Amino acid sequence: MHHSRVLAATLALFTCLSISSCKKETEIQIKEVEKKYSWTEVSGLIGFERIILSTGSNGQSIYLQQPYYFTRLNTLNRNQGMVVAGGILNGDLSVRLAIGREFFAYPATDSLLIICRNNEPTNNNYEAYVQLRRLDPNAIRFNTRVFNPISKCTAINQNNYLLMSYDNNRPDRPITFLLTAVTPGVPGTRVVASSQRIEIPNSGTGFGAFVRNMAAIDDYFLVYISGAGIYKIKQNGTFRQVYSPATVDAFYKWNNTVYAPVEYNQILTSTDNGETWQLSTGTPDHFTLANYYTVGDSLVGVFQSNLFSLRWNGPRFTSRFLKNDGLERARITGIETLRDTVYVATTSGLFARPIKQFFETKK
Repeated sequence: MHHSRVLAATLALFTCLSISSCKKETEIQIKEVEKKYSWTEVSGLIGFERIILSTGSNGQSIYLQQPYYFTRLNTLNRNQGMVVAGGILNGDLSVRLAIGREFFAYPATDSLLIICRNNEPTNNNYEAYVQLRRLDPNAIRFNTRVFNPISKCTAINQNNYLLMSYDNNRPDRPITFLLTAVTPGVPGTRVVASSQRIEIPNSGTGFGAFVRNMAAIDDYFLVYISGAGIYKIKQNGTFRQVYSPATVDAFYKWNNTVYAPVEYNQILTSTDNGETWQLSTGTPDHFTLANYYTVGDSLVGVFQSNLFSLRWNGPRFTSRFLKNDGLERARITGIETLRDTVYVATTSGLFARPIKQFFETKK
Protein backbone atom coordinates (compact mmCIF):
# COMPACT_ATOMS: atom_id res chain seq x y z
CA MET A 1 0.00 0.00 0.00
CA HIS A 2 2.86 2.36 0.87
CA HIS A 3 4.54 1.68 -2.50
CA SER A 4 1.29 2.37 -4.32
CA ARG A 5 0.94 5.80 -2.67
CA VAL A 6 4.53 6.69 -3.58
CA LEU A 7 4.00 5.56 -7.19
CA ALA A 8 0.77 7.57 -7.43
CA ALA A 9 2.46 10.69 -6.08
CA THR A 10 5.35 10.30 -8.49
CA LEU A 11 3.02 9.92 -11.46
CA ALA A 12 1.03 12.97 -10.40
CA LEU A 13 4.20 15.04 -10.09
CA PHE A 14 5.43 13.87 -13.51
CA THR A 15 2.07 14.70 -15.09
CA CYS A 16 2.07 18.14 -13.48
CA LEU A 17 5.58 18.84 -14.74
CA SER A 18 4.67 17.60 -18.23
CA ILE A 19 1.59 19.83 -18.38
CA SER A 20 3.63 22.80 -17.14
CA SER A 21 6.30 22.09 -19.72
CA CYS A 22 3.67 21.86 -22.48
CA LYS A 23 2.21 25.18 -21.45
CA LYS A 24 5.60 26.82 -21.65
CA GLU A 25 6.21 25.31 -25.13
CA THR A 26 2.90 26.57 -26.49
CA GLU A 27 3.69 30.06 -25.28
CA ILE A 28 6.93 30.27 -27.28
CA GLN A 29 6.47 32.40 -30.39
CA ILE A 30 8.97 32.29 -33.23
CA LYS A 31 9.06 35.42 -35.30
CA GLU A 32 10.74 35.36 -38.70
CA VAL A 33 12.71 38.48 -39.53
CA GLU A 34 12.44 39.26 -43.23
CA LYS A 35 15.86 39.66 -44.77
CA LYS A 36 16.33 42.91 -46.61
CA TYR A 37 18.28 42.83 -49.85
CA SER A 38 20.06 45.62 -51.65
CA TRP A 39 17.95 44.89 -54.73
CA THR A 40 14.13 44.77 -54.56
CA GLU A 41 12.01 43.10 -57.21
CA VAL A 42 9.42 45.22 -59.02
CA SER A 43 6.10 43.56 -58.19
CA GLY A 44 4.11 44.65 -61.24
CA LEU A 45 5.33 41.85 -63.53
CA ILE A 46 3.88 38.33 -63.38
CA GLY A 47 4.47 34.96 -65.06
CA PHE A 48 6.47 35.07 -68.28
CA GLU A 49 6.64 38.87 -67.95
CA ARG A 50 9.34 38.31 -65.33
CA ILE A 51 11.64 36.66 -67.91
CA ILE A 52 13.29 39.73 -69.40
CA LEU A 53 15.44 39.13 -72.46
CA SER A 54 16.43 42.67 -73.46
CA THR A 55 15.91 46.30 -72.47
CA GLY A 56 15.95 49.80 -73.93
CA SER A 57 15.12 53.35 -72.95
CA ASN A 58 14.38 56.79 -74.40
CA GLY A 59 15.02 58.62 -71.12
CA GLN A 60 11.31 58.87 -70.33
CA SER A 61 10.33 55.19 -70.38
CA ILE A 62 11.99 51.81 -70.06
CA TYR A 63 11.18 49.07 -72.58
CA LEU A 64 11.36 45.35 -71.87
CA GLN A 65 11.39 42.39 -74.26
CA GLN A 66 9.92 39.22 -72.75
CA PRO A 67 8.68 35.90 -74.16
CA TYR A 68 5.42 36.81 -75.95
CA TYR A 69 5.36 40.31 -74.36
CA PHE A 70 6.73 43.81 -74.83
CA THR A 71 6.44 46.17 -71.87
CA ARG A 72 6.66 49.95 -71.50
CA LEU A 73 7.42 51.18 -68.00
CA ASN A 74 7.45 54.76 -66.74
CA THR A 75 6.11 54.15 -63.23
CA LEU A 76 5.83 51.05 -61.08
CA ASN A 77 2.03 51.14 -61.11
CA ARG A 78 0.69 48.51 -63.50
CA ASN A 79 -2.64 50.33 -63.76
CA GLN A 80 -1.05 53.67 -64.67
CA GLY A 81 2.50 53.70 -65.96
CA MET A 82 3.14 50.08 -66.92
CA VAL A 83 1.79 48.88 -70.27
CA VAL A 84 2.23 45.19 -71.12
CA ALA A 85 1.51 44.25 -74.75
CA GLY A 86 1.06 40.53 -75.35
CA GLY A 87 1.00 38.21 -78.32
CA ILE A 88 3.50 40.04 -80.53
CA LEU A 89 6.80 38.23 -79.86
CA ASN A 90 7.59 34.54 -79.90
CA GLY A 91 8.64 32.60 -76.83
CA ASP A 92 12.17 31.68 -77.94
CA LEU A 93 14.45 32.55 -75.02
CA SER A 94 17.53 32.68 -77.26
CA VAL A 95 16.23 35.58 -79.39
CA ARG A 96 17.30 38.87 -77.86
CA LEU A 97 16.51 42.08 -79.71
CA ALA A 98 18.06 45.53 -79.68
CA ILE A 99 15.55 48.17 -78.55
CA GLY A 100 16.22 51.67 -79.83
CA ARG A 101 14.97 54.93 -78.42
CA GLU A 102 11.97 54.90 -80.76
CA PHE A 103 11.59 51.46 -82.34
CA PHE A 104 12.56 47.80 -82.37
CA ALA A 105 12.38 45.04 -84.99
CA TYR A 106 11.62 41.35 -84.68
CA PRO A 107 11.50 38.41 -87.11
CA ALA A 108 7.88 37.30 -87.39
CA THR A 109 8.94 34.39 -89.63
CA ASP A 110 12.21 33.12 -91.08
CA SER A 111 12.16 35.87 -93.70
CA LEU A 112 9.71 38.57 -92.51
CA LEU A 113 11.01 41.39 -90.33
CA ILE A 114 8.50 43.66 -88.59
CA ILE A 115 9.58 47.11 -87.41
CA CYS A 116 7.36 49.00 -84.98
CA ARG A 117 7.47 51.97 -82.65
CA ASN A 118 8.08 51.19 -79.00
CA ASN A 119 4.93 52.99 -77.91
CA GLU A 120 2.72 51.30 -80.53
CA PRO A 121 3.99 47.72 -80.69
CA THR A 122 0.66 46.05 -81.53
CA ASN A 123 -0.84 48.39 -84.15
CA ASN A 124 -0.55 46.65 -87.53
CA ASN A 125 -1.46 49.86 -89.37
CA TYR A 126 1.77 51.57 -88.34
CA GLU A 127 4.36 48.80 -88.73
CA ALA A 128 6.95 48.48 -91.49
CA TYR A 129 7.52 45.10 -93.14
CA VAL A 130 10.76 43.86 -94.72
CA GLN A 131 10.51 40.76 -96.90
CA LEU A 132 14.01 39.28 -96.81
CA ARG A 133 13.64 36.98 -99.84
CA ARG A 134 12.45 39.84 -102.04
CA LEU A 135 15.73 41.55 -101.31
CA ASP A 136 17.80 38.36 -101.63
CA PRO A 137 16.26 35.28 -103.33
CA ASN A 138 19.12 33.19 -101.92
CA ALA A 139 18.28 34.03 -98.32
CA ILE A 140 17.36 31.13 -96.03
CA ARG A 141 16.50 32.66 -92.67
CA PHE A 142 17.35 35.43 -90.26
CA ASN A 143 20.21 34.58 -87.93
CA THR A 144 18.74 35.02 -84.45
CA ARG A 145 21.31 33.05 -82.48
CA VAL A 146 24.63 34.53 -81.48
CA PHE A 147 27.28 32.98 -79.28
CA ASN A 148 27.11 35.05 -76.10
CA PRO A 149 23.92 34.07 -74.21
CA ILE A 150 22.93 37.71 -73.69
CA SER A 151 24.16 39.19 -76.97
CA LYS A 152 21.52 40.58 -79.32
CA CYS A 153 20.76 39.48 -82.86
CA THR A 154 19.96 43.02 -84.03
CA ALA A 155 21.77 46.33 -83.61
CA ILE A 156 20.40 49.89 -83.95
CA ASN A 157 22.74 52.87 -84.33
CA GLN A 158 22.18 56.46 -83.27
CA ASN A 159 20.77 57.40 -86.69
CA ASN A 160 18.10 54.67 -86.71
CA TYR A 161 19.90 52.20 -88.97
CA LEU A 162 19.20 48.56 -88.17
CA LEU A 163 21.61 45.67 -88.83
CA MET A 164 20.74 41.96 -88.75
CA SER A 165 22.56 38.96 -90.18
CA TYR A 166 20.96 36.13 -92.14
CA ASP A 167 21.90 32.78 -93.67
CA ASN A 168 22.06 32.15 -97.41
CA ASN A 169 22.42 29.19 -99.78
CA ARG A 170 24.98 30.61 -102.20
CA PRO A 171 27.78 28.17 -103.12
CA ASP A 172 30.46 30.52 -101.72
CA ARG A 173 28.41 31.19 -98.56
CA PRO A 174 29.26 34.86 -97.95
CA ILE A 175 28.41 36.39 -94.57
CA THR A 176 25.22 38.32 -95.30
CA PHE A 177 23.45 41.16 -93.51
CA LEU A 178 20.26 43.12 -93.86
CA LEU A 179 20.90 46.85 -93.36
CA THR A 180 17.74 48.92 -92.97
CA ALA A 181 17.32 52.69 -92.72
CA VAL A 182 14.31 53.34 -90.49
CA THR A 183 12.20 56.49 -90.27
CA PRO A 184 10.14 55.95 -87.11
CA GLY A 185 7.76 58.82 -87.79
CA VAL A 186 5.29 60.16 -85.26
CA PRO A 187 2.47 58.36 -83.43
CA GLY A 188 -0.42 57.51 -85.71
CA THR A 189 1.71 57.23 -88.87
CA ARG A 190 3.39 54.29 -90.54
CA VAL A 191 7.04 53.47 -89.91
CA VAL A 192 9.09 53.74 -93.11
CA ALA A 193 11.95 51.33 -93.87
CA SER A 194 14.43 51.02 -96.73
CA SER A 195 16.73 47.99 -96.86
CA GLN A 196 19.86 46.79 -98.64
CA ARG A 197 21.94 43.65 -98.33
CA ILE A 198 25.60 43.43 -97.41
CA GLU A 199 27.80 40.50 -98.46
CA ILE A 200 31.15 39.92 -96.78
CA PRO A 201 33.21 37.35 -98.74
CA ASN A 202 33.82 34.10 -96.95
CA SER A 203 37.31 33.75 -98.39
CA GLY A 204 39.69 32.16 -95.92
CA THR A 205 37.11 31.86 -93.12
CA GLY A 206 35.78 28.41 -93.96
CA PHE A 207 32.13 27.41 -94.29
CA GLY A 208 31.82 27.29 -90.51
CA ALA A 209 32.21 31.07 -90.18
CA PHE A 210 29.41 32.77 -88.29
CA VAL A 211 28.52 36.09 -86.65
CA ARG A 212 29.56 35.75 -83.02
CA ASN A 213 28.42 39.21 -81.86
CA MET A 214 27.79 42.71 -83.12
CA ALA A 215 27.11 46.17 -81.72
CA ALA A 216 26.12 49.65 -82.86
CA ILE A 217 28.69 52.30 -81.97
CA ASP A 218 27.60 55.87 -82.76
CA ASP A 219 26.78 55.86 -86.50
CA TYR A 220 28.50 52.56 -87.45
CA PHE A 221 28.51 48.87 -86.52
CA LEU A 222 31.21 46.49 -85.32
CA VAL A 223 30.82 42.79 -86.06
CA TYR A 224 32.99 39.91 -84.98
CA ILE A 225 32.91 36.99 -87.42
CA SER A 226 34.33 33.77 -86.03
CA GLY A 227 37.48 32.84 -87.91
CA ALA A 228 37.60 36.12 -89.82
CA GLY A 229 37.99 38.91 -87.25
CA ILE A 230 36.39 42.30 -86.68
CA TYR A 231 34.54 44.12 -89.46
CA LYS A 232 33.39 47.71 -89.40
CA ILE A 233 30.16 48.30 -91.31
CA LYS A 234 29.11 51.87 -92.06
CA GLN A 235 25.49 52.92 -92.37
CA ASN A 236 25.97 53.50 -96.13
CA GLY A 237 26.64 49.76 -96.54
CA THR A 238 30.41 49.87 -97.01
CA PHE A 239 32.57 47.62 -94.86
CA ARG A 240 36.13 46.49 -94.24
CA GLN A 241 38.04 44.15 -91.98
CA VAL A 242 39.71 46.18 -89.21
CA TYR A 243 41.35 43.41 -87.16
CA SER A 244 42.55 39.89 -87.87
CA PRO A 245 41.15 36.88 -86.00
CA ALA A 246 40.76 37.18 -82.24
CA THR A 247 37.94 35.83 -80.11
CA VAL A 248 36.01 38.99 -79.24
CA ASP A 249 33.11 38.82 -76.78
CA ALA A 250 31.70 42.38 -76.81
CA PHE A 251 32.10 45.93 -78.13
CA TYR A 252 31.49 49.13 -76.21
CA LYS A 253 32.60 52.77 -76.27
CA TRP A 254 33.72 54.74 -73.26
CA ASN A 255 35.29 58.22 -73.16
CA ASN A 256 36.04 58.27 -76.91
CA THR A 257 37.71 54.86 -76.86
CA VAL A 258 36.17 51.67 -78.23
CA TYR A 259 36.87 48.49 -76.25
CA ALA A 260 36.65 44.84 -77.30
CA PRO A 261 37.36 42.18 -74.63
CA VAL A 262 39.29 39.25 -76.09
CA GLU A 263 39.48 35.69 -74.77
CA TYR A 264 41.33 35.32 -72.54
CA ASN A 265 42.62 38.16 -70.31
CA GLN A 266 43.18 40.57 -73.19
CA ILE A 267 41.57 43.80 -74.40
CA LEU A 268 41.54 45.54 -77.78
CA THR A 269 41.23 49.33 -77.84
CA SER A 270 40.61 51.81 -80.63
CA THR A 271 40.80 55.61 -80.45
CA ASP A 272 39.83 56.21 -84.10
CA ASN A 273 36.30 54.76 -84.21
CA GLY A 274 37.33 51.18 -84.84
CA GLU A 275 39.68 51.81 -87.75
CA THR A 276 42.81 50.55 -85.97
CA TRP A 277 43.28 48.53 -82.78
CA GLN A 278 45.88 47.94 -80.06
CA LEU A 279 46.04 44.74 -78.01
CA SER A 280 46.82 44.77 -74.27
CA THR A 281 46.97 41.89 -71.77
CA GLY A 282 46.34 41.38 -68.09
CA THR A 283 42.57 41.81 -67.79
CA PRO A 284 40.71 39.62 -65.26
CA ASP A 285 38.60 36.61 -66.16
CA HIS A 286 35.27 38.32 -65.44
CA PHE A 287 35.84 40.79 -68.29
CA THR A 288 35.32 37.83 -70.64
CA LEU A 289 31.71 37.15 -71.68
CA ALA A 290 30.59 40.28 -69.79
CA ASN A 291 28.27 42.99 -71.06
CA TYR A 292 28.75 46.69 -70.42
CA TYR A 293 26.37 49.56 -69.62
CA THR A 294 26.44 53.23 -68.68
CA VAL A 295 24.96 54.17 -65.30
CA GLY A 296 25.07 57.90 -64.65
CA ASP A 297 28.55 58.93 -65.75
CA SER A 298 30.11 55.56 -64.97
CA LEU A 299 30.84 52.33 -66.83
CA VAL A 300 29.37 49.15 -65.35
CA GLY A 301 30.06 45.55 -66.35
CA VAL A 302 27.77 42.57 -65.88
CA PHE A 303 28.80 38.95 -65.70
CA GLN A 304 25.89 36.58 -65.01
CA SER A 305 24.51 37.97 -61.72
CA ASN A 306 27.58 40.04 -60.83
CA LEU A 307 27.93 43.80 -61.18
CA PHE A 308 31.26 45.61 -61.31
CA SER A 309 32.34 49.19 -61.90
CA LEU A 310 35.14 49.78 -64.35
CA ARG A 311 37.39 52.78 -64.94
CA TRP A 312 39.96 52.89 -67.74
CA ASN A 313 43.12 54.97 -67.94
CA GLY A 314 44.68 53.98 -71.23
CA PRO A 315 45.28 50.21 -71.04
CA ARG A 316 45.24 50.35 -67.23
CA PHE A 317 42.05 49.93 -65.24
CA THR A 318 40.49 49.86 -61.80
CA SER A 319 37.47 47.69 -61.03
CA ARG A 320 35.40 46.66 -58.03
CA PHE A 321 32.37 44.47 -57.51
CA LEU A 322 29.10 46.12 -56.49
CA LYS A 323 26.40 44.84 -54.17
CA ASN A 324 24.23 42.24 -55.90
CA ASP A 325 22.41 40.60 -52.97
CA GLY A 326 18.94 39.78 -54.18
CA LEU A 327 20.21 39.01 -57.70
CA GLU A 328 22.41 35.98 -57.03
CA ARG A 329 20.16 33.40 -58.70
CA ALA A 330 19.38 35.50 -61.78
CA ARG A 331 21.14 36.27 -65.04
CA ILE A 332 21.26 40.01 -65.73
CA THR A 333 20.09 40.94 -69.23
CA GLY A 334 19.95 44.74 -69.07
CA ILE A 335 20.49 47.85 -66.96
CA GLU A 336 18.45 51.03 -67.38
CA THR A 337 18.18 54.25 -65.38
CA LEU A 338 14.91 56.12 -64.98
CA ARG A 339 14.97 59.32 -62.96
CA ASP A 340 16.64 58.49 -59.60
CA THR A 341 16.38 54.69 -59.85
CA VAL A 342 18.51 52.00 -61.50
CA TYR A 343 16.59 49.03 -62.91
CA VAL A 344 18.30 45.70 -63.46
CA ALA A 345 16.48 43.30 -65.78
CA THR A 346 17.03 39.60 -65.26
CA THR A 347 15.68 36.25 -66.37
CA SER A 348 13.73 36.08 -63.12
CA GLY A 349 12.32 39.57 -62.63
CA LEU A 350 12.95 43.30 -62.77
CA PHE A 351 14.85 44.72 -59.77
CA ALA A 352 15.30 48.30 -58.60
CA ARG A 353 17.69 50.29 -56.44
CA PRO A 354 18.18 54.04 -55.85
CA ILE A 355 21.02 55.33 -57.98
CA LYS A 356 22.64 56.97 -54.95
CA GLN A 357 23.15 53.49 -53.47
CA PHE A 358 23.98 51.65 -56.68
CA PHE A 359 27.77 52.00 -56.45
CA GLU A 360 28.12 50.55 -52.95
CA THR A 361 30.97 48.04 -52.87
CA LYS A 362 30.23 44.38 -52.38
CA LYS A 363 31.81 43.15 -49.16
